[in-house]
Amino acid sequence: MSDCQAEFAGLRSEMSHWLAQSRRVDGPGPNGGGEDEANYSLAWFPHYILTGDADVAEHFRALLAALAGWVDRECHHGYEPEAEAHHGTEPFLLFLPRYLGLFPEDSGARGLLSDAARHVGNWGDGVPDWYDYDRDCFHSYRIGSRVVGEDPGEACEVAEHFRFLHIALAAYRVTGEQRYFDWSLRYGAEWARRLNAAAPGPLPVVWTQDGDGVYERDMTPKQRNMSAASHHVEGDPLVGVEVLLASGAIYALGDLFSLTGDSAFHRAARRIAGPLVSQLTDPYADPGAAAVAYYRLAFGDDSLDDDIRAQVDRMPDESPDELAMTFPQERRRVARGVGRRNDMIHWGRRSAEGVITPADDPCTAALALAYQVSGDDAYAARAFRQARVKLTMARRVLRGGREHADMGGAVCSVAAGHGRNWGVGTVTGCYGPLSLGTREVMGRVVPAIEFTRPDGATAMPDDVLSLVRPSVCGGGQASFSNAGAGPAEFSWRASGDGDWSALALQPDESRTVLL
Repeated sequence: MSDCQAEFAGLRSEMSHWLAQSRRVDGPGPNGGGEDEANYSLAWFPHYILTGDADVAEHFRALLAALAGWVDRECHHGYEPEAEAHHGTEPFLLFLPRYLGLFPEDSGARGLLSDAARHVGNWGDGVPDWYDYDRDCFHSYRIGSRVVGEDPGEACEVAEHFRFLHIALAAYRVTGEQRYFDWSLRYGAEWARRLNAAAPGPLPVVWTQDGDGVYERDMTPKQRNMSAASHHVEGDPLVGVEVLLASGAIYALGDLFSLTGDSAFHRAARRIAGPLVSQLTDPYADPGAAAVAYYRLAFGDDSLDDDIRAQVDRMPDESPDELAMTFPQERRRVARGVGRRNDMIHWGRRSAEGVITPADDPCTAALALAYQVSGDDAYAARAFRQARVKLTMARRVLRGGREHADMGGAVCSVAAGHGRNWGVGTVTGCYGPLSLGTREVMGRVVPAIEFTRPDGATAMPDDVLSLVRPSVCGGGQASFSNAGAGPAEFSWRASGDGDWSALALQPDESRTVLL
């Protein structure tokens, strides 16, 4: 595991360097802490769980304070007065629920989330109704705390409405209020019904308020705008899946399955995950590969594993040529598939003669999945190496991205993906999943394994590498390796278990335990 250990240590170091760099140069953006600004920090959540770095926590609190200031200045009853389902939800997605996963006692953060969430089910005074309980849909794509759109052309259901489901599920986790669970189950069941009722093959892209699917060929110009058509290639059969990935739909379905055991959510999630297995060799399929990995874990379903292994066998060998980062002159999508955006980075390989050709490296999320199904740590080493090198390159030439975390060409776009990736990028695709077995649970980053050190820190020892293969249908395991010059002592447990198991590793010693 020496190669894997070295690449992991290098990535861990790069993450710390990026944090220090960003705190020096990435001040508040034009929104003064609001919109999607805090979401540029998503890659530091697994880093904090791994390291317990107090500087990460301090930076998170600064981002939270900036977000709270924006809400105080710009919002009405805790939400933007005029907004739409994509951008209006962003301040309360991803960063805020993850922050509360680490610091649940923060009353200010709890207030920000609950003040926004109470409008989802029409529970907030002084705000027009958002949700139609008769048809189980939202009144419009345009939803704000003062204005709810009345344009009939925007009265439809789009994948972005899943974002309100994420907010409600996070609010249920944080507050325990039953109304959030009841509403989430009600609205989530309607989405599961739609997905399960769709004809076999490509999924619809938008839906009428009566629950009928509308396919790409039949969409109006307004529906194309609401479904981010500028980030798609016309005729791509995965567009209906892509829009769901961009709003994290499979994670909400997994949460509802975990809470209820209802197989309808399992079947609906398979409509998303199934078509993505064929994309595992696509270099840009980060959110797709992560969704397939999540599907296996959240639903305890290994029925796709033979197809996954077939794709792993097709993965090309790693090129000896160096990576090159390129940007075309024009912003446009030219290739089909998920994980793409019209302003994204295009990666290449530069030969000794200086010729750059498109890189064919599988994304790190696919390489992490390859390790999880095979146990071959060469895939893990390759994932860590790709993440380390790309992050190093990005830090050298790109701006941080705090001013617009959704953008395709910033450091945060490399680390945690752009706005179509639901927080899955080169770093987040492998860093937490491989070393901790992380997955998303009601907006929280949850590791499969926890650590404590003799000094009381709840973090992994600096010189220890852990590689985790979470249990799908039994048989989960974690491998630990000590690359330090002296003994490494720590205790570990599967997350949520009560008992800790102590381990002491001598230099160069490795140990594998069952989860």
